Amino acid sequence: MEKDVKEFLEATYYGNLSPSDQSKEMPSPSMINQPENIIESFKLPDPEKINLPEKNIINILEERRTRRAYSNALLNKNDLSLLLYYTQGIKKTLSDGRNMRTVPSAGARHPFETYFYLNKSKELPNGLYYYNPLEHEIFLINHQNLTEELIEGAIGQKFIKGAAAIFCWVANYYRTAWRYSERSFRYIHLDGGHICQNLYLIAEALNYGVCAIAAYDDKKMNKLLNLNSDDRFIAYMASLGGQKN
Repeated sequence: MEKDVKEFLEATYYGNLSPSDQSKEMPSPSMINQPENIIESFKLPDPEKINLPEKNIINILEERRTRRAYSNALLNKNDLSLLLYYTQGIKKTLSDGRNMRTVPSAGARHPFETYFYLNKSKELPNGLYYYNPLEHEIFLINHQNLTEELIEGAIGQKFIKGAAAIFCWVANYYRTAWRYSERSFRYIHLDGGHICQNLYLIAEALNYGVCAIAAYDDKKMNKLLNLNSDDRFIAYMASLGGQKN
C-alpha cells in the first residue's frame, strides 16, 4: 500500500502532470450532465426569498454533529431549495461559462452533480431526483421505492431508512481534468468535502441532522444512479432528516 500511495503522489506532482486539454485549447466540457430519463421537473422556490432562521454561525458550528437518528419531519420545498442552493447553487455565471457557486471548487470547475432520494416529502413525490443548478430545478428520474437498494448500496447501513432524503454526489472527472489533468483526483475529493460540510451547516440551521457516508458499494451505487460513462462516479453520500429532540 505504501508503494501505491507513493506512486500516486508522485504521479500527481505538478512537475509530472500531462499537458491539460485546456492548455491544448480543447473545448471545455459542459457544466451539467442532464439525465435523459426525466419523468417530471419541479422549479424550486427562489432561495433569496426564503426567510432563514436567525442563527449565529459560531453556534451552528458548535452544535453541528453527525446524526443517524431522525424524526418523522417531512422535507418541504423551501427547505429543499435552501439545502440544494447552499451546497451547489450558482451565485454568478462567468463569461467563459464557468459559475461561482456557494461552495469553493478548484478553478471553479465544479465537477459534482447532485442526485438525491426523497423518502419523506411534504410537497413532492418520493423518488430519485437530479438537481439542475443552472435553473435551480429538480428532475424526478425514478419514482420507485429505492430505500432497500440504497441501504444495500450503503453496505447495509439501515439508519438511512429513517432519513427524509439521501444525497448522492457524483463526480464528473473530466470536468476538472480538462484543466488539471492527473492532479484532478486530489481536487475532486477536496471539493466533495466542501459540499458535504455546507450540507451539515445549512441543515443544522434548519434543524435537520446529517450523516456523511463514505462507506458504499461503488458498483451498486453507480448502477443505481445509471452512471454509464467512465468519467462519472459516485464520490460521496449523506443522509438527512429532522432532528430528534
